[in-house]
Amino acid sequence: MATPELHDAVDRREMAFVANASWGAGGQGEFLRQMALALDPLPAARVYCRQGRPDHARDIGLPFRSGVRRLAFSALRRTPVLRRRVDWLTLLADVDFDRRVARRLGAVDLVDGVMAQCRLTFEQARPRARALVLTSLNTHIDHLASVLEAEHRRVGFTGPTFIHPRMRQRALREIALADWIRVNSELARRTFVERGAREDRVVVIRPAVDLDHFRPQPVGAGAFRVMAVSSIEPRKGVHYLLEAFADAGLAGAELVLVGGTGDRWSRRMVERAARVDRVRVVFVDVTRAPVADTYGTASVVVHPAIEDGYGLVIPQALASGRPVIASRGAGASELVQHGVNGFLVEPGSTRGITDALRALARDRALLATMSAAAPAAVRGLGYPEFGRQVRQFYRTVLTGAG
Repeated sequence: MATPELHDAVDRREMAFVANASWGAGGQGEFLRQMALALDPLPAARVYCRQGRPDHARDIGLPFRSGVRRLAFSALRRTPVLRRRVDWLTLLADVDFDRRVARRLGAVDLVDGVMAQCRLTFEQARPRARALVLTSLNTHIDHLASVLEAEHRRVGFTGPTFIHPRMRQRALREIALADWIRVNSELARRTFVERGAREDRVVVIRPAVDLDHFRPQPVGAGAFRVMAVSSIEPRKGVHYLLEAFADAGLAGAELVLVGGTGDRWSRRMVERAARVDRVRVVFVDVTRAPVADTYGTASVVVHPAIEDGYGLVIPQALASGRPVIASRGAGASELVQHGVNGFLVEPGSTRGITDALRALARDRALLATMSAAAPAAVRGLGYPEFGRQVRQFYRTVLTGAG
């Protein structure tokens, strides 16, 4: 890969990206990977994270080693009742990470931090930094919280959301401190503008998809297989897919859920479905396993999220040559052209998913046409283009252009 040319002194300024994530682990870990690759050409850029890669010299790993907090975190995770408090676990990890970054940050021209993970870092950098950028991987924190609370009430889920009240306060303070806000989709952008953010200071940069890994796969002629790649929890809407799959009544069809259940409600839901319908739950990392063994085995991929700032599964599936049935609650649904490379449904619409599944299962010519059209939607979303967009955005921020 050719090394991008530096743009005079701007690219040589001190920049820091801050994310409480480990390289390649989950959605945040994949975003961290993309950011590290994007900033690698910049000689003074630093990436603060939990665990980076040794071949990236400016990755500064901060593993969870703080004495009291580490003990508290370990106790929470070992105690059956307490480990369900994902809001406490998330908050504790974010605060520990933020404090450690703030202590080590030093002089910097630009700080780009992930929402709810950088309040102290922003406050530390504010007097000296030319610009603070807040990166939100989800929608606005208030929108996210209200959607989750409403869905939990609707399905009778009694567990906590991952948003602790202090997390919400931290995120709102970061929004107030930020000069710019970066989001992954127009959907997320609207939620910030609707809540008072300056429209000209909220920028959309879509995440990349690994186009070397996710490549078009031949469409199989066997059984109709529906796939969802997602954690199984109320926010991701898998319960609507399970209901829709049962309602569709597709003879010989199979539903494959790639992901884990993190709570009792979700486990019981999947267990009930598996006893009645042809449902399988598998555990595989789609970013590492051969695509022929993951998306390549599917006829269609469904992403029924109630809320998702982006949803990497959508571009991954499209790049693999698979049509997608996507909820408009996911930011990456903007890549789906209704009736061309998939179908768009409203969040929580069981009927919409059912109708789309029936249409594809009964018309294999339509399925083949949509599969062939799918990869075109993600051309230009590879790692190199993402890196160029991020670096150009940083130049704009640092020079005051726009």
